[in-house]
Amino acid sequence: MIATLTEIKSQFKELGIKSTIPRTVIYQSLMKFEHHPSAEEIYLGIQKKYAGVSLATVYKTLDLLVQKGLAHKVVTDEDKVRYDARTDQHIHLYCNKTKKIMDYEDPTLEQIIMDYLNKKGIPGFNFSQIQVNIKGEISNKKINRKL
Repeated sequence: MIATLTEIKSQFKELGIKSTIPRTVIYQSLMKFEHHPSAEEIYLGIQKKYAGVSLATVYKTLDLLVQKGLAHKVVTDEDKVRYDARTDQHIHLYCNKTKKIMDYEDPTLEQIIMDYLNKKGIPGFNFSQIQVNIKGEISNKKINRKL
């Protein structure tokens, strides 16, 4: 999923985002994380190489990426905002013990939810996206992230 700087600059151009070094570095950093990082984690991750990038710039850039559809916000139980560079429909597994968020793919479950909402609907509400967060605890067994 990690894009090259050239690919990122091309995406930004298509979406009308001014391509600056901080923006490209922040987006590339977000894509490198396997879990769903907070703005602070991204900030700490780029500080060694890009010390001039402020935490405020990281927050503003992440908000812009969300606004332009290049990232999603994922809110945890602690009301901490994390970010996800995967913008396709997928499910999140949230471990209550470790506080980790993992991506989980189950097209059948996603289709059941979509079919249900399309059939039943919610009066007075038009949905545009569905985020499913399943909470529990990771066991010692390896998780199959796709079903």
